[in-house]
Amino acid sequence: MTKEYSFRRSLAGRTLTSLALVLVLLSGCSGTASSATKETMTQKQQVDRMVIALEAPAKPRLLTQEDMVVTLTDTAGKPVDGAQVWLGLVMPTMQHSPNEPDAASAGQGRYTARTLFTMAGTWNIEVHATVQGQEYIAIFHAPVA
Repeated sequence: MTKEYSFRRSLAGRTLTSLALVLVLLSGCSGTASSATKETMTQKQQVDRMVIALEAPAKPRLLTQEDMVVTLTDTAGKPVDGAQVWLGLVMPTMQHSPNEPDAASAGQGRYTARTLFTMAGTWNIEVHATVQGQEYIAIFHAPVA
């Protein structure tokens, strides 16, 4: 083996090792960036004696799980617990079946649901809340990019 061949082989090995290390470091940086706090928006509607608020990402992302929070209160502002809550994610311009995630109670009138938008465009987010046999429905809008 010549000195020149040995030097090139050593240089190539160090270059590949350095490149691999840089890629590992960059992948760690992207994980930190994605965990940054997202801007949220809260929309409210009063339906009969129920106030339904939806806290959602201001700009929901396509094909990314997004957490949404529904808050139920009566007109006096008292939290409403014990409701059955689910969301209907509907794209009105399309004829596909809606995505209908259930929301889990988080206490103090708050219910959380994980959503997934499958197409870019404007979506309707229907909040369905059933309290003591009475169903309340509020419809909100979300632009998905």
